[in-house]
Amino acid sequence: MAKILIVDDEADMRTVLFHTLRAAGHTVTEAADGETALKKLKRTRFDLVVLDIMMPKMSGYEVLDKMRAMPAKAQAPVIVVTAKHEPSGLKREVAAGAADHIAKPFLPSELEAAVERVLTSHRDDVVERRGKLADAAEIYDAMGELRRGIDE
Repeated sequence: MAKILIVDDEADMRTVLFHTLRAAGHTVTEAADGETALKKLKRTRFDLVVLDIMMPKMSGYEVLDKMRAMPAKAQAPVIVVTAKHEPSGLKREVAAGAADHIAKPFLPSELEAAVERVLTSHRDDVVERRGKLADAAEIYDAMGELRRGIDE
């Protein structure tokens, strides 16, 4: 199957990600922070990166930006798995080239489906999914504005 790098500062979450992906037949490597992830990315070619956003020292956004600046890694697909749910964050993920987004907490089946979708999709399908994520961010943003207007 695929060679996957998981990047999350929470040991329990890495364990869940690791076992879910290993059970699906993938080879999984872990990184507990962005700096370690970038070092591993420089040494090894991964088919997919599963990336947390909220991490100390270097955020997932910074990891995404640095990955995209690495010519050999610029096109590597990334699935963001995060507890950060805000339209600006989702917009930033899409702008940085994330292929998909999973909200924590999640079911293992959600992760498996996203990994399968990203690994087997044609490039045009990934672009379409990213467009849907951007549209969702716009809808969430508009809903927030409506709520603020009602509260006022």
